[in-house]
Amino acid sequence: MPTETLDITEARNQFTRLDERLKDERVIHVTRHNKPVFAVVNIEFLATVLETIEIVSDPDSYRLFRESLEDIRNGRLHDHEDVKRELL
Repeated sequence: MPTETLDITEARNQFTRLDERLKDERVIHVTRHNKPVFAVVNIEFLATVLETIEIVSDPDSYRLFRESLEDIRNGRLHDHEDVKRELL
């Protein structure tokens, strides 16, 4: 995933417009002397990243996630309508 990079001076000068740029980018890397110093992140992308970290940090949630992926790979799926009928 290519990301946009701005020099810190350019980022400072464009600070009030960075929100517009983040509509098309997930992350804007900010550099000083051609070295990355921080990133400006789209808030929706950040929420997704934090949720992912929360899931993989919890052993039970991560185990269920891995089992679900294995079920999908092996075709162990249930039709939505069948599940709905069973629940009602």
